[in-house]
Amino acid sequence: MMKHYYIANNRLLTHILFWICYLFVNTGVHADSERGTFFYFLEELGGLPAAILVAYVNMYVLFPRFFLRKKYLAYSALAVLLLFIGSLINRFVTEKVFEPVFYPDSTYREKVFVWYMIFKGMLWFLSPVLLFTLVVKIFSQWFMQEQRHQETVREKLEAELNFLKAQVHPHFLFNTLNNLYALTLQSSPAAPKVVLKLSELMSYMLYDSRSDSILLEKEIMHIRNYVELEKLRYSQPLEVSFNVSGDVNGRRIAPLLLIPFVENAFKHGVSNETNAVWVTIDVKVKDGILSVKVENSHTDSLLQPAGEAERNGIGLRNVIRRLDLLYPGTHTLELKKEPGRYTADLKINLEG
Repeated sequence: MMKHYYIANNRLLTHILFWICYLFVNTGVHADSERGTFFYFLEELGGLPAAILVAYVNMYVLFPRFFLRKKYLAYSALAVLLLFIGSLINRFVTEKVFEPVFYPDSTYREKVFVWYMIFKGMLWFLSPVLLFTLVVKIFSQWFMQEQRHQETVREKLEAELNFLKAQVHPHFLFNTLNNLYALTLQSSPAAPKVVLKLSELMSYMLYDSRSDSILLEKEIMHIRNYVELEKLRYSQPLEVSFNVSGDVNGRRIAPLLLIPFVENAFKHGVSNETNAVWVTIDVKVKDGILSVKVENSHTDSLLQPAGEAERNGIGLRNVIRRLDLLYPGTHTLELKKEPGRYTADLKINLEG
């Protein structure tokens, strides 16, 4: 929907005030001390019908039908004709109305059709009206196109974000259900606790994540629930350190933005290990900057470039794309794989 800006949101009032301003400005420009301001005010008032005719015919007929369709020659010819007709009307009002009514004894009567006076009216009085309204329409058209472009970009962005978010949900649910399945096969007493945590996670994903942003505390709680589920699944020694510091209260962030990094640590790091494994999660807010650092152990001694690391996992690829869309130019992400350690280091300017 295109936005139009009118005084007090009233189009008629805006146009009326414009023509009042037009009268006073033109009176001030053309007035001199010999005849006085009131004379020129009356003269401008008499020329107002012609100015209004030129303005609205140009804006609502000539511009959309000819100028906008790039029929510039036809537009120019019709614009000259419009100026001629407007000047002729102006001459008629001056000679038949203005002078006989206000100055019946002090002015010299002339014919309406006087070439010099008609050309003077076209060039001096009406051409500025034509050019001004043309500039207004060109700017208005550009502004409307820019609005359409921004609306299209926003709709495309929202559609892409919704698509990416929809991909995150089944991917995350699939991993969690696999955890629950493994526990039920073992008849583990931890299964009911998993169901409860899963219920909390589903509530978060189905309801809270619908918003454009959520409180950072909720995202952190979501991560804690996920970590608890993962800890229940592992029988081998698993050390998980989860640290939160700084001013996290009241901060807002896009939902489901941090969990893929934690999920990636368990899925591609811890789940493949047989020895003692560890995961460290540090969340900190300082000076409006959110820092999230997720590290996990791994036994692969081969170094892996960040570009290769980014391609691991659907969830991680999606969150990288969402970061680019939601926080363009206000975030940094470093993914690094070193011997024995995989690191995801994210920084977001929450006030950017």
